[in-house]
Amino acid sequence: MSTITFKNTTQFIAQFILRQGQMIVARLPGIAPNATMAVPINDVYEIVALTDIGANTYTSAPQQATGAQGFLAQVLEDAAQGTYEFEVVQVPSSFPDQLQFQSTCVSPVVFNISRNGVASQSVVVPNAFGKETLDIGNTFSAYAVINGVTTPTTQFTNANAIVTALEDTSNLESGYFTLEVS
Repeated sequence: MSTITFKNTTQFIAQFILRQGQMIVARLPGIAPNATMAVPINDVYEIVALTDIGANTYTSAPQQATGAQGFLAQVLEDAAQGTYEFEVVQVPSSFPDQLQFQSTCVSPVVFNISRNGVASQSVVVPNAFGKETLDIGNTFSAYAVINGVTTPTTQFTNANAIVTALEDTSNLESGYFTLEVS
């Protein structure tokens, strides 16, 4: 397993956000000045979908996924019970670096994605037979919010990188920050 390490060398708390492709991997709590935090990089996701049918909201059972995977949300009729069942089934992804979300439901379906038990983002498939995707390739990007200032986004491909928040001393004014990847 790979680990990306975040270091804060500024005098302020730094909150880092890390993406792998379009997938939010981590929204780190504030890292204190001169502190470090390691984030393991793995491909385990949990997907839970929600949709409205009539006046009721239906929630799917959680689905575990590793790596590229597809998810199909569907409503099944149980004629004997006079009810509907809402389920999500795993299907193959047609691309090796994507999470794919599909729906046969008339109502929009919200796919909530969590990683290591922490909610990270949602994907909405707005209509029946729609498909939405998230790239989960090997390109990472990170930025930080430091003292109310958001740094420029830095991209890298090393899954064992060290990302360091620094005060940017290249400008004449103080209060700017940057990220350095090594």
